Formats: sequence, C-alpha cells, structure tokens
Amino acid sequence: MSQYKYPIRYFCAPDLTRFTREYVYEGLQLLDKNHAIKTPITGETGIDGLLIDFNRGLRLQVPRGRWHVRIADSESEVIFFDDDVAGVTLISMEKFYIEWEIAVWLDNEPVFYHQFDPTGQKIHFNFTRPILGDNLALLPYVEEFRRTFECEVTLKIPAPFHEIIRQYYPHFTLVDEVPDDSYACFYMAAWVRTPVASTCDMRALPLEMVGHTILATSKIPQPSKKIFTPTKPRAIEQKYVCIGVQSSATTKTWLNPGGWDHVVDYLKSLGYRVLCIDRDRKCSNLGLTVEMPKGAEDFSGDYTLIDRVNQLAYADFFIGLGSGLSWLAWSIDIPVILISGISEPWCEFASAYRVHNPLVCHGCYNDLRVALQKCLECPRFKDTDPERAFECSKKISARMVINTIDRLIAAPKSEAHHEHL
Repeated sequence: MSQYKYPIRYFCAPDLTRFTREYVYEGLQLLDKNHAIKTPITGETGIDGLLIDFNRGLRLQVPRGRWHVRIADSESEVIFFDDDVAGVTLISMEKFYIEWEIAVWLDNEPVFYHQFDPTGQKIHFNFTRPILGDNLALLPYVEEFRRTFECEVTLKIPAPFHEIIRQYYPHFTLVDEVPDDSYACFYMAAWVRTPVASTCDMRALPLEMVGHTILATSKIPQPSKKIFTPTKPRAIEQKYVCIGVQSSATTKTWLNPGGWDHVVDYLKSLGYRVLCIDRDRKCSNLGLTVEMPKGAEDFSGDYTLIDRVNQLAYADFFIGLGSGLSWLAWSIDIPVILISGISEPWCEFASAYRVHNPLVCHGCYNDLRVALQKCLECPRFKDTDPERAFECSKKISARMVINTIDRLIAAPKSEAHHEHL
C-alpha cells in the first residue's frame, strides 16, 4: 500500500530529458529498492491538505481543487514544473541538493511560497552501502554541510561504521530510520548510472570529489578530510609497514606474479616488519587467486575499524590498492602507496605515491563507455586476447613499487603524520 494519499507525478529538470526514460526510471527503481524513504509527507504549509518535505527529493502533496504549482531552482531560475494540478503527489526525480523554490496558487490567488533552506534544520543522511572507501570519502562532506548550515544531522549507516562515527563525528546522531520530523534527506553513495541521485556518474571524477555532486557544490567549501587519531598507545615497538593485498573484486588487485613477495622481502631488508591487515588471507574470483604474501605477518581477520585505525596510525606507511583500507589510511593521514591499473591515476584521492603503468591498457573503470560490471572482467582483452587480459595490473612491476618506496622514504617526513603519535 502506498504511503501517498494521491497518485505520484514525477517531474525533473530539462537536462534530465537527455537521458532515455528507461535509463532515468532504472535509477529511480534502484533508489526505491535499496534506499526507499517510506515515511509519509508530513511537512505542514498552513493550508489544509497541502503538505511538503524534502525527504525523497522534493515531495509536495496537492489536494483536490483548482491549484497551480511552479517549482524552480531559485539560484539558476531553471523551471522544473509549472502546471495546473489537483489530487496529486509531486515528486522530483532529482534527489541531490537543489535550492528548490515552490510557489502555489489556489483559484488564481498566491497562497504558498517556500525556498529550500537547511539552515538550523534536522537533516538526515542515508548511507546504506557497507563500502568502506566510498563512505570515508563522503563523510567529510556531511560534516562540512553540518558546519556550513549549522543543522542537526541524523545518520543511517551500516553497523561496522558506528564506532567510527561515535569516535570521530560526535555531532552526528545515529538512527535506524529516517526521523519523522526531518526537513530533508539525502542519499549518500558513489552513484553509477543513477542520474537522479547525483549530478554525474561518479566514475567521471575522483571519488574524493563525489560528495560535491550530491551536496551543494556551490554552497559548501571543499571539506577537509577527518584525521582519525589513534585511541590506544602504540602496541608494536619496531618500525613497521601495513599492506592490503585484497579488494572488493580480485581484478582490482595487483596481479603481477610474485610482485607482493618481492616487495615484502625488500621492506624486510630495510628493517621493517610487514603487517598484512586484510580481512581475508585468500580470495578468488574469475579464476584469479590473491593471497597474503608469504613473508608478511598475518594480521587478517574481522578487526573493527577502530582496531585498524590503531594499527595503521603507527605504521610508517601503507601499501594498498584502490580499496577501503587505502581510504582508511588516507583518513588517518599516513603516506599511502596506491597500486592500481583498472582506475586512472586521478580516480581515488590525491597521492604523491601512486603506482600506475600508462604504457599498457589501463583505466577501463573510469571509461563511461564500459559497463561497470565489465570493468571487473577485463572488457578489452578477456575474450579477444587472453595474453593481454588484466595487463593494467600484471605489468605494474615490483621494481615500480620498490622505487616508489625508496622515494617515499627519502622524502621529508610529514608533520601532519607525526603530530598525533
């Protein structure tokens, strides 16, 4: 049974019409299936039956009668909707930040006007995907939004993140459902092929910038990343390095045969202990297997995120992939050597120690002409030239990583890295 009293009528900006109707509605269905806001519209307007909120984009309930509604973006003056309506629920296709301006007439007389303003309001942010890197990249935007608009933030996020939120984002209130009195709600994720959820496909820009496509690019400054400081004293006296060799898809890992073994041996020759902090020691996918290097110390397992913070915070640096552990190290502000061929060098966060081979096929993850699922199966060579399959990763040599280690060690130590140790 629908939570709406009247039938839904969707509306959108003229630009959204450049997509096919099927493409747009596919995005809406994805949101409804996995991130649906099931609360009824409760925002009062002072007019009987006319209700409004911003908890699923703009939602406006218009009762029966001789009504006319005009909806625009107050800043750009783009018109989204301008028509006579009655007995209908108007819902915007767009779910990202827009400075909505709503004007309503009854019997040709102006009766209601409202301009979206989150200042001092209760704003809800829905993080429903348990993806470490994406969520760590987006959380600083929520904090900057809170600071900019001095609003009260409620947050729904998977349980593994709760300890991180309580420790480092004390101004956020964790909830299980969207509060009934929320003024607005935003869906927070790195969206792909969902033009209603953000202003562009996240593969077209660095993940570090994705929050701007959801939360008011022109209204909030580029946020400073949150520095996750350790909660416990140093537990390992010797100098050490942490590594992460696994990723959410095996094809995003470093597939150079023996590459990790050479790097671990080199680090140990320099006097480092090498701690492998992946959750799993071994993962297989598409006939490919990646496992912990033989010379690394096994720190795998279901550690909490705070446990991983305390392990990473005292490491000299981290070597990993375009994956969540690299983002966690970035959030702690230790140097990160990031190895990736499937993504372009600009794809994740800015790192002075990116290892990438531009002389072979690479970067299909950021090629919007390639379906995301195909990116995880080597779309260009898996079926046409198996010898070249996954060359973006296989042809990153151990020497390239070792040279990057040498460059990092020779660089001046970052004050930001050591100020909290």
